[in-house]
Amino acid sequence: MNENDALVLDLAIGSRFRVRSLGKHSKRLDGRTGRVVGFAQTKNALRVILDGHKHPQTLHRSYLEPLVETAS
Repeated sequence: MNENDALVLDLAIGSRFRVRSLGKHSKRLDGRTGRVVGFAQTKNALRVILDGHKHPQTLHRSYLEPLVETAS
């Protein structure tokens, strides 16, 4: 199991995430947050809804890092 496999285990349906900073390729997504709503047809992607958006999109799992939700 590599680092990416561990991350996808932490990203279950309903979990919160932040888009990682991946340099110039993801400037419009950099730092955005959202929620996982499902799994894509490939094992390397997840269906997500970014905060403020209405429709889900598919993102590669290496772009996502889980957010730790704190109890209020």
